[in-house]
Amino acid sequence: MIRAVPASGKVKEEDYMKSLTVIAAAAMLSASFAGAALAQGMASKDDQIKVATSALPAALRDGATVISYDSKGLPQVLRQGNNNIFCANLSTADSFSVSCRGNALRAASDFAAKEKAAGKDAKAIAADTDAAYASGQLTRAPVGTTIYGRNGKSEAEARSLWVVLMPNVKGEDLGLPTKRMNASSPWMMRSGTPGAHIMMPQTASMDDMPPPPPKGM
Repeated sequence: MIRAVPASGKVKEEDYMKSLTVIAAAAMLSASFAGAALAQGMASKDDQIKVATSALPAALRDGATVISYDSKGLPQVLRQGNNNIFCANLSTADSFSVSCRGNALRAASDFAAKEKAAGKDAKAIAADTDAAYASGQLTRAPVGTTIYGRNGKSEAEARSLWVVLMPNVKGEDLGLPTKRMNASSPWMMRSGTPGAHIMMPQTASMDDMPPPPPKGM
């Protein structure tokens, strides 16, 4: 289950970061489809969209596609977007989790959702996802594809983290540490492997992100 990393909880932090290395399944592994469907069914479509896109900087929210996964793991489109990002609210009864990703990860997310709906656990989903990449059933997302996440015990406690995929790139080649240094600095995980990615904790609210500069600047 993907959760926020407590400042003093080394074991929980290790489990949290390990879960994020399975990029294709990322937040999928924490989703309880029945619980999410119940919670979302009680909210208006506008409210569902607002919550699902809250992981994004404010300037990206209006253009994002928003989906939810039903009990069979099939995606239901709540809103079609135009900026090559899709978002989903994967919260459960006891945790808050929203995830927005580049469209290059959509096939992998749909694959993991069906696996979860079939009753497979995180270990089995990770193995099946790796096998799907190896066989060519799934194609790895290109360098720079980004995941925007907000996770925590509740929405009020949720913390934001961006993950930038950098397959086969080494942290030292980018001047990045390969372990977490503090609460706000980026670092590289799985350096030099197909699953290499930059972890970028966000300490400011996404609503506080500055708007893009005017065109022509």
